[in-house]
Amino acid sequence: MHPSRLPRRTRLSAVLAAALIPLGVQAQQAVAIDLPAAPLEQSLNQLARATGVQIVFASPLAAGRQAPAVRGMLSAQDALARLLAGSGLVAHVADGGRTWVVERAAAPAPGAAATTSTLGEVRVTAAAETGATTEGLPEYAARAAAIGLGEHSLRETPNSVSVVTRQRIEDQNFLTVEDAMRYTTAMKVTTYGTNNYQIESRGYGIDRYQVDGVSSSARTYENNFGLAMYDRVEVWRGPAGLLQGAGDPGGTVNFVRKRAQNTFGFNARTSVGSWDNYYGEADVTGPLNADGSLRGRLVAAYQDQHYFTDYTFSRQPMVYGTLEYDVDADTTLSVGHSTQRLHMRPFYGYSTYSDGTLPDIDRSTFVGALWNRRRQTANRSFAELEHRLAGGGRLVLSASYLDRTNDQAYAWGNTFIDRATGNETLIPYIGTTDEQEANFQAVATLPTQWRGLKQEFVLGASHQRLRSQSTYNAATWGQNGFVQNTFAPAYGTAQPAIATQTTASSDVRQESLFGQARIRPWLPLVLLAGARVTWYENRNLLNRALDAKIDAKAVPYAGVVYELTPQWSAYGSYTRIFNPQTSTDRTGAYLKPREGNQVEAGVKGEHLDGRLQSSIGLYRIEDINRAMTDPDFPNASVAAGKVRSQGLEAELTGRLSPRWNLTAGYGYNTTEYLRASAAQQGQPFTTVYPRHLFSLWSDWRADGGWSLGAGARVRSAIYAQSGTVRWTAGGVTVFALQGGYQINPKTRVTVTVNNLFDRHYWDRVVASGRLNYYGEPRAVTATLSYKY
Repeated sequence: MHPSRLPRRTRLSAVLAAALIPLGVQAQQAVAIDLPAAPLEQSLNQLARATGVQIVFASPLAAGRQAPAVRGMLSAQDALARLLAGSGLVAHVADGGRTWVVERAAAPAPGAAATTSTLGEVRVTAAAETGATTEGLPEYAARAAAIGLGEHSLRETPNSVSVVTRQRIEDQNFLTVEDAMRYTTAMKVTTYGTNNYQIESRGYGIDRYQVDGVSSSARTYENNFGLAMYDRVEVWRGPAGLLQGAGDPGGTVNFVRKRAQNTFGFNARTSVGSWDNYYGEADVTGPLNADGSLRGRLVAAYQDQHYFTDYTFSRQPMVYGTLEYDVDADTTLSVGHSTQRLHMRPFYGYSTYSDGTLPDIDRSTFVGALWNRRRQTANRSFAELEHRLAGGGRLVLSASYLDRTNDQAYAWGNTFIDRATGNETLIPYIGTTDEQEANFQAVATLPTQWRGLKQEFVLGASHQRLRSQSTYNAATWGQNGFVQNTFAPAYGTAQPAIATQTTASSDVRQESLFGQARIRPWLPLVLLAGARVTWYENRNLLNRALDAKIDAKAVPYAGVVYELTPQWSAYGSYTRIFNPQTSTDRTGAYLKPREGNQVEAGVKGEHLDGRLQSSIGLYRIEDINRAMTDPDFPNASVAAGKVRSQGLEAELTGRLSPRWNLTAGYGYNTTEYLRASAAQQGQPFTTVYPRHLFSLWSDWRADGGWSLGAGARVRSAIYAQSGTVRWTAGGVTVFALQGGYQINPKTRVTVTVNNLFDRHYWDRVVASGRLNYYGEPRAVTATLSYKY
């Protein structure tokens, strides 16, 4: 069947696929096939990528059909036959053996089937189509993740990885990344102020993130990622030096944007919640020309939210737009831009008593000033050029630019609460932060065959430049304070007129070369070896004598995956740590970078034909060269500390039946100072990261359109300590309940109750005069969603 005989809007895709075939694997050649049970269209796409064979079918034929799991050394023809077994569909060869046509078993003769009148709407699958996209799939278990240099199943990734799919985002009404991380295995969300959070893993804050696999060094706790623009959120727990170069060993988070689609789609959602929390979003996508070679997508969202703390609010509009254009049969150009604004009155927590007691205070009490404010604007632009190579390879060139500004003024606590009077002293903070970050990345993915088994090589290079400047009232810091009663605060104090000074201005540059080989010497075994070599430079623009430069720092990575049975695989991995420091020694020079390593091993499984995924893993991180106070110069530091973080993580996620989705995760973690001062030796290096974390969410779709969702979050006790005084927040379990009704095939309504039993608990404790927070009380949210 020649591409010219296809309908016009599919000719370009057909030419793309046909161009791949001469260099692809022949249909009769046996190769390693590993396809989980999945919707038929998805499985056909994956088979085309794995073999390079073109498959043509009428789109309505695949709708609603499931394909079984297919694994083993098989030819494309045999694998295709197994996928279609029992479906009422058959495949026959056309176009001289280069194309397979799928049709109903009772269809006319092959010659007639190859005409446009018989094929109707034609879909051509080829190696260019993605397998990790979660949009449109009713699944909690992701088919693949793109966070580990290329798209691979979680079972083939020798690290702890979790994926929050689009279905989970919608079912649980996640609006921000913090919402999602609270229900992600072994992840902790720490509040640093209203709508200001730090995501933590394995005892460390996550200080780097990625967008579509491109790493960013911009400050993570001020990003406020709105999830309306993303297909999914991928989480990599543990050191991620291979993926991003410098960074803390807690891990990284990859935000994968929604892409423009070649068929029309429209989604909308609106919600109303406790404390005047209003939200709305709309998402439209589709082709912009006759043949679908130009596609667009526009997403808009707005949230107007008040909080359980009096006087606090935030308003956040967000707009995201993207265009995709097929330059030719093998090349696609994507461009896009997002803008997100934030205007809010923040609250920075309660002070405590100096003896370790926490105040017994109404959870709605606001301590601060009515002139508290924070304004942020974040603009992100990106461009991506993807060229698809013969045999399923890809060359991707990416560029992105972030411009973000923060303007903030607030009064926050600076002393303990006086037990006799209930008073504390507040001081003003007035400051700004400006950041501009440019990222460029080129990645080539090169699959090949050896002994009939698929091998893969990834090569890449990146350049990142982050310029940032911060100001605050440093010259008068601690002055202009005022007294406020914690339990009966008055808000008449006016904002003082205070000058600010530039306190930090830097230009940080990272250039990297990286690569990874994924070798399969025989079918059950996959060996991974990779490294990233980084050239790092931190230019201190206020004092160039404090510049830091590190050349050709190599961070290696190695992993192994062994298939024990068709359902279970064992894995292990080793990686190094590299993170430059900003602490200085007695000469004023930066300390040498923190280094160390992680070892991880575990077992992963796929069950119920791949619809349910499980994992359990053990890890140990050793982190050395940590900054310690110089015993001879108390105002300086030395790179002499060493700590250990170790633990266990387990996850069960997926579809237990066509009506029942579930995700559950558990994390156990301990930390210890291995080399430190006498007072710290042998003690935990973090006491505010819980030893035990557990999360659960279950969604059941019953007859008649009704649904029931339920969840729980469990955290063991945490504490903060100063000298011999300890402030403790006990362990807590918080439940959630959701009821839903499918009004019609396109419209659904849900009512969600978080903190169902209105548990009264401290979410964060700090050994200082602020940043102690209650957990959110019972909250009710009603959501109406529409999908075209």
